[in-house]
Amino acid sequence: MKKIKYLFGIVLLSLIFTSCEDVVQIKLDEGSKLYVIDGFVNSLRTDQKIRVVTNDSYFSNRQAPPVANASVLLRDLTSGKVYSFGYTSNGYYVYTIKAGDTLAYVDHQYRLEVSIEGVTYTSLTTQKRTAGIDSIAALYNDGTNGGFGPPGEPYFNCLLFAKDRVDRNTDYYWVKTLRNDTLFDSSGDINLSIDGTNGAVSDVPVDSLEFTPPITFLGFKNFNNNDKVEAQIHSISRETYFFLLQAQAQINNGGLFATTPENVKTNIVTPDGAKTKAIGWFNMATVASYSRIVK
Repeated sequence: MKKIKYLFGIVLLSLIFTSCEDVVQIKLDEGSKLYVIDGFVNSLRTDQKIRVVTNDSYFSNRQAPPVANASVLLRDLTSGKVYSFGYTSNGYYVYTIKAGDTLAYVDHQYRLEVSIEGVTYTSLTTQKRTAGIDSIAALYNDGTNGGFGPPGEPYFNCLLFAKDRVDRNTDYYWVKTLRNDTLFDSSGDINLSIDGTNGAVSDVPVDSLEFTPPITFLGFKNFNNNDKVEAQIHSISRETYFFLLQAQAQINNGGLFATTPENVKTNIVTPDGAKTKAIGWFNMATVASYSRIVK
């Protein structure tokens, strides 16, 4: 019996070491082709962009392949106007705003229509109101860090003073920060708020409610003397708020306590029978903005 166990152990070890020498080729499932539609349109008097691309393999380092043959229409269902976006490059479809004009109006309902090879993908949303901005304060820091750690170069932090319109309607905001007309990279750092705070507020005995930290710290970004700082408060729908929260969680999902990745939700509707599904998000934003030179 001992001989049988001994021989079994030798055979088992032989199999293990033999298998370690073999090169195993694993073919990963690339997944189905998808169209990805990024439709964040706003009331700013600048060119409005909608992007249409296809998904790429998970381990690819290249940019997502663009879709250049789509028809992109934005319908204002409240006014009856239709805006046609023309293709430029890299998957971007652009509508040029005329001087002093806009295509985005509060409480108007909009439908996005993206047609690709005879199939039309759609999404509906209603544009929400935004908040009011009073000012931006520039707070000087001499770089000593309060005695913690080695001293560094002096810099400024900026503090946003804004007010939410308080009533029974809950408002959802996405606050974006620009330095010298360049948007800070918001990957994984999306500054979101409900009613200007960390939660919903209604029926307070004043006309408006002051925004509170941490949203007022403008993403804790640093500025130098004579930099231009700009804050933009974009109104978003309730569904967009939770979409961005989920997207942020997936972007920051890593490390020891990482959770199982999940598919980010979409409000793009794929018609029945379509061979290729579309995902992505559509939102119409009213924007309040304020800028100043840091000194």
